[in-house]
Amino acid sequence: MRLSTRLVLVVLVCFVPVVGMQIYTEASVYRQRQTELNDAALRQVELANADLTSIIDSAKQIGGVIGTFPEVMNLTVVGPGDVGPVVADPVVADPGLAGAGPVADCNERLAALHRSLSAYRFFAVTDAAGRPICASSNPLIAPQTAAPAWIAPLLGEPGSDIGEYATAPDIEGPFLPIGVPLPGERGLIVAALDLRWLSRHLQETQLERPSRLPNATLALADRRGTVIARFPEAEQWTGRPLPDWVRPLITGARPTTGVVSSVDGGRELAAFIPGSLPPVGLMAVEFLDRSTAMADTETTVWRNGGLMAAAVLVALALAWLFGRRFLDRPAEALIAAADRWRNGDLHARAEIAGSAGAFSDLAGAFNTMAATLEPREQAQRQQADRLTALVAERSRELSSSNNRLQVEIAEREKTETALNHAQKLQAVGQLAGGISHDFNNMLTTVLGSLELMERRVATVPQRWTEADAERLRTLITRAIAAVGRGADLSSGLLRFARRPRADARPTDVNRLITDLLTLATSALGRRVRLVTELEEAPWPIHVDPSQVEAAVLNLCLNARDAMPEGGTLTIRTANTMVTAGQTAPQMAAPGLPADDALPPGPYVSIAIIDTGTGMTPEVQRRAFDPFFSTKGDAGSGLGLSQVQGMVRQAGGTVRLRSTPGSGTEITLLLPRANVEATAATLAPHAAAPVRHKLPAMTVMVVDDDQAVRQVTVEMLRDLGCEVLQAPGGAEALALLAKTGKPPDILLVDYAMPGMNGLTLARRLREDGLTVPIGMVTGYAELAEVDAGESPLDGLLRKPFTIDELQALVVRLAARGRPRSNIVRLPVPQRG
Repeated sequence: MRLSTRLVLVVLVCFVPVVGMQIYTEASVYRQRQTELNDAALRQVELANADLTSIIDSAKQIGGVIGTFPEVMNLTVVGPGDVGPVVADPVVADPGLAGAGPVADCNERLAALHRSLSAYRFFAVTDAAGRPICASSNPLIAPQTAAPAWIAPLLGEPGSDIGEYATAPDIEGPFLPIGVPLPGERGLIVAALDLRWLSRHLQETQLERPSRLPNATLALADRRGTVIARFPEAEQWTGRPLPDWVRPLITGARPTTGVVSSVDGGRELAAFIPGSLPPVGLMAVEFLDRSTAMADTETTVWRNGGLMAAAVLVALALAWLFGRRFLDRPAEALIAAADRWRNGDLHARAEIAGSAGAFSDLAGAFNTMAATLEPREQAQRQQADRLTALVAERSRELSSSNNRLQVEIAEREKTETALNHAQKLQAVGQLAGGISHDFNNMLTTVLGSLELMERRVATVPQRWTEADAERLRTLITRAIAAVGRGADLSSGLLRFARRPRADARPTDVNRLITDLLTLATSALGRRVRLVTELEEAPWPIHVDPSQVEAAVLNLCLNARDAMPEGGTLTIRTANTMVTAGQTAPQMAAPGLPADDALPPGPYVSIAIIDTGTGMTPEVQRRAFDPFFSTKGDAGSGLGLSQVQGMVRQAGGTVRLRSTPGSGTEITLLLPRANVEATAATLAPHAAAPVRHKLPAMTVMVVDDDQAVRQVTVEMLRDLGCEVLQAPGGAEALALLAKTGKPPDILLVDYAMPGMNGLTLARRLREDGLTVPIGMVTGYAELAEVDAGESPLDGLLRKPFTIDELQALVVRLAARGRPRSNIVRLPVPQRG
């Protein structure tokens, strides 16, 4: 191969990374533009959906306000020609009343409201069958024997409060009916949204939005896919169904984007929000011609590619011309002379015509070398042999050093990976604690409201039958049980989020496994079937419950990973007696004593059995080695070694039995706890306190969550207390300074903005307040010891029942510190 050709290849190879980088850059720019378009389209449709949700909520609020009008509340028809106050009877439409009395008052009130709200076609009140009784438009209350067709979607399943695209005789233009139930489900209040107004509103918001995509089409549709508003071309498309090629998108479960083929074969970028999301029954979709949106980017990509190709071709042509003139011709002359020297003609000389630069010098050197080649050839060969030996020896030394360095690098990377994984687990724990705090606040609101409803069931009007009250109590009991399950899940997250502290105590293993089931079920997913086989009367074990929970949960997650296609996970507990010299078929974990080395005595076993892929003998031998993992980068290799350390510290052992393809069984053997200590620790809980009114006292509630604060206030009032409330620490200080007289008890939340509960309590103690202060919190990181030290006198975890709140108040009242007569607190400055 000629040197010019090689030079061309070298130049071409040099251009390969440049061309590759250019291609990668252009592809990245293209993908980035696609991503930007997807994100922008999804943001636009989310903004439109949020605007639509706001409009629907406003319509429902207007319907709720209409329900409070006296003209509507006093509207009822008991029989033909009789009008009376609202009772439990259903509303019955009587067209004969449309011109006088309560119906006329209702018509006038709705008409006045309609005149002030141009976004609505009409407002109407119907009976339970959907027949209009009164309305802002007279044609709607003409004598009818059946409900109009447009109201049928509002009379369906519960929650069908948004209708469909509709028109009506004598009503100008299309509308969207939105229903709000009358109190007692006696009928409906209907607000008909003007779809022409909705289209104009959609146009105005799109034109005012600076981030709107050019040439984009935004459409809103009802549950049947009928367009209720569109921008642009609203008049042409309102009332028409969405194209068939769009319908597969709008049946999804979450907002997303996609590329679809239109009728004309073009590629359309579509971003949509399905009707299953609020507002339920309505959907939003935005279309964008993909070829038009990407035209500028595609033009730039092709232009840059053409320029790069032209530059490469020019460079290759110049390299070939240079190689022919300055490389090929001098090289051919040197090769001809070398052939003569090889044949023994040492008198031959290389002749380079013209000025060839380096090749001319090279030819002169070769000519000189030929003159002295014979006597120096031997000396050069010997020197070359010595150099070769030295290079080989040095190469071996460098290879050995490099191998050691590679091993050290691999070990360091493995250690860094494990540390990174541990930091991720710590972050997950902190996240779980934060989620549990907010979740406990919500559970507190729901649980408190349900309990207050339960207490008021007994005071319902006498016209309620006992069956009605019993049904309501059943619903409340079921809801309270659901809150209890949520609280169990939150408690599991709290235990997982807290930092472990050594707290070994006698523990009921069955209760521990049962409490863990909620969290384990959530973690395992639906593909894994969880089965428990628990000892009927298990012996107690002396362990730290949180460590055992972590170990069992770790083994459950390993079992889940071993069953990628699903399977059965069994948790079994049993009482086991180990006698001297006893051996078991299971293999003891490496580094732990075998069964015959265990001290004889009673033990409790916890077995985790899966139907997964199993382990090979090699994996079983290394299963408990630190940093050994079969999951690659997804695992730290520390899980089983930590389980081994926990069990060993408790004085037990671990058994492992596995068959490839059949599953794995890991058994934890833990010694039985001392009987006397167990009896004291596992004593039955005291009975729940009897609900009764508390002695007259004043309680101040400080909580930044308004829902939690209000339900706590209602509970205390229901227990007979006078209640003061404040949304934060600064407001509480101001209220105490204003009233002058301190309350009997203070209940404060822990996690509040600005000033948390502990800071507020210390501030009050420093200012001389001596009344009992209780902490009510759902925060995961608040340790129990914090509530046992000054300045606090008690702690109540969220969510709590009214009985638990009553018990806390009773304890605080009984523990009451000496109280000062007057509290003088500086009013906090706001700024």
